[in-house]
Amino acid sequence: MTDKQALTTGEAAKYCGVNFRTVIRWIERGHLDAYKLPGRGDNRIPVDTFVDFLRQNDMPVPEELVADDRRLLLFSLQDSRARDLAADLRRNNWDVVLADDPVQLGYLIAKDKPSALLMMDLNYADIAARIMKEVSKDRSEAPKMALLQGNQREMHDGWDSFQWPEQRQLLLDYLTQDGSESH
Repeated sequence: MTDKQALTTGEAAKYCGVNFRTVIRWIERGHLDAYKLPGRGDNRIPVDTFVDFLRQNDMPVPEELVADDRRLLLFSLQDSRARDLAADLRRNNWDVVLADDPVQLGYLIAKDKPSALLMMDLNYADIAARIMKEVSKDRSEAPKMALLQGNQREMHDGWDSFQWPEQRQLLLDYLTQDGSESH
């Protein structure tokens, strides 16, 4: 994540692919929170506020603005619930990347080094766990890994298990807590 605490309207505009005047309009209409600098009155947008704005509007969050501890990889083979889950997680300030094939899953684990991995397909849980452990071995805290199993109660070593969507709040609590507990 960037060390910057605030963005100019021009920087925000570049991230969104719009003119800086559009960003000023968003600020004036109350869609985007910002503060004015004394003197000239230029606007500054706190990075956290800007990231929240992007997520609320289903816009991509630039890599350099994402907090490493909020990056989550969601794997699902043709599970229509995955998009609903991803949208819910984004509303809860997670940077969610969806993977829908095993090769992409391995690539994204190695590339993004997510702090959490959610699997909706149990067939690839073992290989995903091995890759996650390998790429995160130099981390101080182990990544969270959870299986979302619908009505199944099957347990796998190294994974926490949740029924989605029935245990939605438990899953959100699990993702934000320190340490790991089995469910």
